[in-house]
Amino acid sequence: MVRTVWLTEGLTALLIAASLVVPLFGTMAMLPLLGLALNGTSSVLYGTVPELADASGREHAFALFYTGTIGGGALSPVLFGRLGDLAGVPTAMLALAAFLLLTLPLSWRVGRDLGA
Repeated sequence: MVRTVWLTEGLTALLIAASLVVPLFGTMAMLPLLGLALNGTSSVLYGTVPELADASGREHAFALFYTGTIGGGALSPVLFGRLGDLAGVPTAMLALAAFLLLTLPLSWRVGRDLGA
């Protein structure tokens, strides 16, 4: 789990940052890889939920996970969009890329606690 999250989140952050300097054609070519990286992270995290909760609390763990995912998906465009309005789109994109990297130490901690 840890390696996959580090690979996919690192790649996502790198591709978002790279899109600021790569010409439009190159950015368009990178988008499928960005989508693949995003999907890889979500898939591995969904698959980890059962390992983090015992059978009696699994439904609750999934409810919390999906609520957090949906909430983050709803709030992120608002917050990073506002940052883009205030500081510019490149700053907002770099902030998003940096924010994504915060998942790396969290995944390392979870992996360590799971004995992975």
